[in-house]
Amino acid sequence: MSLFHYIGSAAELPIGERGSVPSAKTYREMMASPEYQKKAAERRAALGLVPSAFDLSHLKDEQILVFDTEEDAAGIYIQPLGDWFRAIRQHFKSPFVYQLSPNWGGFTIPYRSKEGAREPSPASEKCCRELFKLMEDYGAPAAQFELYSCWADEEHFPRKKELDRIIHLADFQLEDGFELLDKQYIVVQLA
Repeated sequence: MSLFHYIGSAAELPIGERGSVPSAKTYREMMASPEYQKKAAERRAALGLVPSAFDLSHLKDEQILVFDTEEDAAGIYIQPLGDWFRAIRQHFKSPFVYQLSPNWGGFTIPYRSKEGAREPSPASEKCCRELFKLMEDYGAPAAQFELYSCWADEEHFPRKKELDRIIHLADFQLEDGFELLDKQYIVVQLA
């Protein structure tokens, strides 16, 4: 099962990926670097894999995106809803609803108050920051956005109203924690 995330907006949002920063290196340059060769050898030794299992030499440089770090690869992806997602619209008041996906991270930043809370991964932190930056970039001064998450094939289930939350973005500190929970409805207000 997969947990899907959705965003509702009063204005149209751009479709596609935002936030990732591709490397200036080509795939061949990255593969030839001593750092990559060392990590690849360590991975093969740890997993007991045959080197030819990783042979992607038939691919061209322009067919492969290369990133220097996992954080550079992180971002968000916005895609339109197909007709099969009609059931998800019942959870939104906004006219424009999109599927929202994190790339190389997630939408979870551990809450500070949790004892022993681990540090967020840089990729997850970047995904969350990109989400809120998207809202700031495309929302009018008093706009609000809606967020909702649910498991695949549970789009028609009712939301968990006890998890409803309003975030005032002007006062919000990501470092205090953020998470998109199953069947949680969040309103993000810009002003």
